[in-house]
Amino acid sequence: MNEPRTHWDPIEGQISIETPELSTIKQGIALPMWLKRILPLAAALSFVGVIIEGLVMGSFPIYSTVAATVFMGAFLLADHFENEHGRKTIRRVKTAQSQNWSYTPKLMERRLNYVATSTSDGVDRRATSAKSERAEKIEAEVPELTKVQVGAYVGAYFDGEFWGDSREDHLPFWLAIGSMQMEAGLAANPALRRDNFGGQGGFGQFFSLLGAYKIDRKTGVRVVIQPENILHKGPLDRDIKTESMEFNDRFKISGRYLDQRQAQQTPDLEVMRILTPATQDAMLALNHRYHKVGFVLDDDVLYFMAQDKLVGKNAMPDRIDELLCELSREFESAKLGIKPYIE
Repeated sequence: MNEPRTHWDPIEGQISIETPELSTIKQGIALPMWLKRILPLAAALSFVGVIIEGLVMGSFPIYSTVAATVFMGAFLLADHFENEHGRKTIRRVKTAQSQNWSYTPKLMERRLNYVATSTSDGVDRRATSAKSERAEKIEAEVPELTKVQVGAYVGAYFDGEFWGDSREDHLPFWLAIGSMQMEAGLAANPALRRDNFGGQGGFGQFFSLLGAYKIDRKTGVRVVIQPENILHKGPLDRDIKTESMEFNDRFKISGRYLDQRQAQQTPDLEVMRILTPATQDAMLALNHRYHKVGFVLDDDVLYFMAQDKLVGKNAMPDRIDELLCELSREFESAKLGIKPYIE
């Protein structure tokens, strides 16, 4: 049995985490990729067939209904036997063990809310799926990185969390990750069938990665570095500027002092001292590598967000886990760039 381990946590301060035992996780069957792709598509098309047959025949669409029942049943049965949640948990627990991290999916599990609605027959009590309390706290802590933003993020989805220590300076960090299957083969834009890591194909995974690194010195400011978008161009472009034209073109920079006595002052000088050339180079390199990246420096905590897709060979489970470890090391470079300023 794994003993709970206490870690630094950017949301709670400290948190005790018990990584699941591998022996207690139900493992499913690895289904071939072609079957995983064709079953949901066949189920969707069969329901379209029900509508078409009903309109053309003018009677109950018996044949298409049978086909829809068969394909939907096959899809649900395959999903049950594959047990993607269990397989994903096993992969991530193994990753945590290999890096001496802790991992749990429990805090991100969605919860059921029961809502009473009035109907003509009386009161109906219905269940709705909602984000966990943990997910809501994370969104409240860094809304600049987790909320839907035009031209930037599509909203954060997480299904597991890691806690560990950085390799370079051994300071603590935290990672929340979420991935969803996507059918890139139906995309009209060929660019959607390729990723930034050499993968190409019709099947993919879209991932969100939110992390936080502890910095061993307080900065006294909250600096937000978000992807630049058209809403901040031209007359609306009033954010803080660095000496790098490329950095200004890629990111929107804003900041404020955390001390209320300095609330009316602009922290431009502090922001410039924090965004050293090394820090800017690290952030630009990450911006070139991933579809959307952003950062929030909140006093002594550096948050980062990355959203991107993996397709073809890179969307296979083992490759996703390898990229997870690479991601954590690459974003650590941004934190290391800040260290000369705070030291």
